[in-house]
Amino acid sequence: MTKIETFCKEKGILYKKNEPLVQYTTLRIGGEAAMVVFPQEENIREILEIIKNEGLSYYVVGGGSNLLVSDRGFKGVIVNTKKMDSIRLERYTLKVGAGVMLGRVLAFLGKRGLSGMEGLIGIPGTVGGAVFCNAGSFGYEIKDCLEEIELIDEALSIKKLKKSEINFRYRNSGLSENVIIKTVKFVLKEEGEDIFGKMKEFLIRKRETQPIKENSAGCVFKNPEGTSAGFLIDKAGLKGARVGDIIVSKVHANYFINIGKGKAADFLKLMDMVKERVFKIFSVELRPEIRFLEA
Repeated sequence: MTKIETFCKEKGILYKKNEPLVQYTTLRIGGEAAMVVFPQEENIREILEIIKNEGLSYYVVGGGSNLLVSDRGFKGVIVNTKKMDSIRLERYTLKVGAGVMLGRVLAFLGKRGLSGMEGLIGIPGTVGGAVFCNAGSFGYEIKDCLEEIELIDEALSIKKLKKSEINFRYRNSGLSENVIIKTVKFVLKEEGEDIFGKMKEFLIRKRETQPIKENSAGCVFKNPEGTSAGFLIDKAGLKGARVGDIIVSKVHANYFINIGKGKAADFLKLMDMVKERVFKIFSVELRPEIRFLEA
């Protein structure tokens, strides 16, 4: 038994060995991980310390959106944050664990008439992932009401960063891939209007323009300056283009849908095909927004 297994057993931390990763991503793609471990906020640092001391590779996964996992899986440890799920509200300040699903946070705020994040409705994944990618929609970005994050850095030190100390930009927080967000603090405001009504309106609009009920990872490519990737892909005649069971959405061309038993290899081939066609027609190089986890 490895040290990490022993520690998990002693602390009652859930873990699984040789676990298929298909169920851990919104794309429903991916081979097996050697181990998936589910720490809580109070013991994630210890878990990471053991992983580091054992010389194991690891990767943090929340809701699994914006992620393409290799068909060969991952030989290291997947650290899944879903047990890091605390929610604490003090007046207008909300502190949440990085593993809380964004949709749960929005429902929580809607019931209390607190505004600032309603435009993020329909974005899959966790708070930690949304902050790391600076998720946004309808003119809202998650950084807008963010006050502070607590993270574990590469040296396994716990640090707090104010928003002003984070280099937020379009779909990017500027945070290193090697840091792990532990908790996030937001400051909201009271709203006289019906928050749920606004969320419903945004969600209807999103359903009309995005395939949010399909197996996708969200937007595949970042928007080039001055235009949108979806517009370019559409105008290149690529809606409906297909490799294996991966297809360019006919609703929004910057979404690739897994319509059955899609493979990561097919997804990557389709990405290359789309990039080449768009560059040939428009001389614009599309850059990936999606992250790829290799074996």
